[in-house]
Amino acid sequence: MSFDRELFDDARKEFLSHLLYAKGHSKTTCYVYNSDLGIWRDWLIEAGKDWQAVQYPDVEQFAAWLMRERGVKAHIVNRRLSALSTFYKWLQRGGIVDTDPVALAEKPKRPLRIPVWLEREEQQRLEATIKDRRNIPINIFGNNQVRMTETRRRYEMLFGLMLNSGLRISEALRLKASDVRLVDGTARSVRVIGKGDKERLVPLPGAFGAVFGFWLKDRNRGEAIFAKADGKPVSPQAAGAYLRLMLKKAGIEKKISPHKLRHTYAT
Repeated sequence: MSFDRELFDDARKEFLSHLLYAKGHSKTTCYVYNSDLGIWRDWLIEAGKDWQAVQYPDVEQFAAWLMRERGVKAHIVNRRLSALSTFYKWLQRGGIVDTDPVALAEKPKRPLRIPVWLEREEQQRLEATIKDRRNIPINIFGNNQVRMTETRRRYEMLFGLMLNSGLRISEALRLKASDVRLVDGTARSVRVIGKGDKERLVPLPGAFGAVFGFWLKDRNRGEAIFAKADGKPVSPQAAGAYLRLMLKKAGIEKKISPHKLRHTYAT
């Protein structure tokens, strides 16, 4: 049976509109769903399968192809299958398909990994390294002392916030000044929009809250906290590169990403 690409794309657009407007998902979440469905569509076309008649063995073949041919890790495959399941359940409710083919499909198993975190002494060493302005890469900023100081301070606050709150890097980078509750100049908590667009309040310890609040004192309420000088947000990739540089300068050989700073907070 031929693949009706136009019908699939129309259904995909309507589904994404449902997620964005009816479910209130963020544009970033919808972008990920759109990408996952695009990969699924292209695979179905290549495999000569009808998107309205696929069964769970087809889903398992797709998962195997992602891992074998694309080198996709199991947890990413499972996330993509979850996106497909949400799509097909929506199609099922609308009477477009009879079943969700993902429901009975066997999911790839994730290898068990031991979490990596910083010991207290390593955390103190990292924080001291970030605070030391001699460690700012001059080849990036030249001798512009203002930009060097602003950058060092921004990353000091970013990583300090994550170590003291357990926020994900994506959550921290989305924060605006209006998300921080200040009491007498001290940051007491932050309002976070996390996975699934769920809102929560995260308390901050007093010592860090005082430093963080002082750093924020001149910010406009609608301003992104961790924006660069040009107003553009810091990317997770840039934050990761900066953290790796500071870890190296601190003599810490563990593979710590911004996301794994949450493990340090948990300990």
